[in-house]
Amino acid sequence: MPAEKSRFVVSADWVEKQLGAPEFKIVDASWYLPAQGRNGAAEYAAGHIPGAVFFDQDVIADLTTGLPHSLPSPELFAEEVGKLGISATDTIVVYDGPGIFSAPRVWWMFRVMGARNVYVLDGGLDGWKAEGRPLETDLPEPAPANFVTNFQRDRLTSFEEMQEIADNGSRQIADARPAGRFTGDEPEPREGMRSGHMPGARSVPALSLSEGGHLKDLAKLRSIFSDAGIDLTKPVVTSCGSGVTAAVITLALESLGHRDNTLYDGSWSEWGGRGETPVTTGPAGPVAPRAHGPLRAHVTRLEMTAPPKTSLPVPVNIQTAIMRAVEIPLPFYRFLQRQVGGRWHWHARLRMNDAELRAIVHDPKVSINVLYVNGAPAGFFELAQKNDDVVELSYFGLMEHVLGMGLGKWFLLQALYLAWQNDPKKVTVTTNTLDHPRALQLYQRFGFSPVETFDALVEPLTEEELLQMIRRDAASR
Repeated sequence: MPAEKSRFVVSADWVEKQLGAPEFKIVDASWYLPAQGRNGAAEYAAGHIPGAVFFDQDVIADLTTGLPHSLPSPELFAEEVGKLGISATDTIVVYDGPGIFSAPRVWWMFRVMGARNVYVLDGGLDGWKAEGRPLETDLPEPAPANFVTNFQRDRLTSFEEMQEIADNGSRQIADARPAGRFTGDEPEPREGMRSGHMPGARSVPALSLSEGGHLKDLAKLRSIFSDAGIDLTKPVVTSCGSGVTAAVITLALESLGHRDNTLYDGSWSEWGGRGETPVTTGPAGPVAPRAHGPLRAHVTRLEMTAPPKTSLPVPVNIQTAIMRAVEIPLPFYRFLQRQVGGRWHWHARLRMNDAELRAIVHDPKVSINVLYVNGAPAGFFELAQKNDDVVELSYFGLMEHVLGMGLGKWFLLQALYLAWQNDPKKVTVTTNTLDHPRALQLYQRFGFSPVETFDALVEPLTEEELLQMIRRDAASR
């Protein structure tokens, strides 16, 4: 089984096949530190991927802050990328020279401004050239587009918020600068700036997250965060020298399904350049031992005794398909459980051995139905025929990458239509306080009524357990 890769990185093979397709846009976001001796604009002019436009991070920026390439206002961003012929509904691939360096910053910017289908080219332009893929020197003249922004302010951390975080430790701080600058053993590239790190920060060098211009696989990314002392179940703010490589950490976090993260745009240019901010030198402190032991959950069992009367249209502008998985491969089933339920502590099935799991999911009375959105798995639901009168909705949920697309209610309705297909007397479902915070409300809205509540203990899955499970599935393929 191939190692699990980020859903946000795309291969050169895939990109080359898309070149020239309608609503497919490719963006050269190459940017370099002075010490790297490279010039993104000059390299773009000398040869770029056919159809690519150049995104100048020092121009499409808020120039009033006194800080390098600050995030522009939504209005300025929309104006400038509109000139590049890009709209928020396009499929956008961003690349840089070496691979995973400056492209994630522009990937993050597009997402913060409301674009949904944004990806990073794995291997970068250097890899593209090394493989002998096509280049052009002509400068494109794209037709202007209307980029409609949906600014996600909550994905950004301000200086004032960063001061509070450093003071009270309310969020973990992941610093993308090289280790020597983090510890203060090496000077900052900007003359006269202090080196060191913010109190409580952990070192996650951006270069450690990729290899040869390719983002590392998900198991390796998890291990890097764990070794750095970053708890992926808790909020994270990312930082770096000037807000560029902080987005490499953001890309890695999002790839692992972590959503409660923000980026400190001012980063060390702001923090290290101000005299009143506290600076710590030396390595990060020891990793605090994590609490072990079961989590308490309040469980609610619900029933509905009549089919739903609601109808909802299929969401527009996306391709959806729901397919029943007959004798589903166990590694694929575990993948669904991890991707949909990992953050909600759906661990019981993951802890089963192959024989135990196969006996359940290959039972003819169990129906596992997978949602595909634009060709990729996006969620699943599982129904179990308990007897002639009762059908249980055992599992239901969406993967994080399709949240916010208006699919949840429609997908639940499809599950309920199928549950009532053979005219049972009732359909049951169980949820708890570790589940999605709106799960109970959603079930009640569609006709379920609580019939029983009780408390239960849930044993969290450790990172080591998760890694062992992924390795086991890899070995079984």
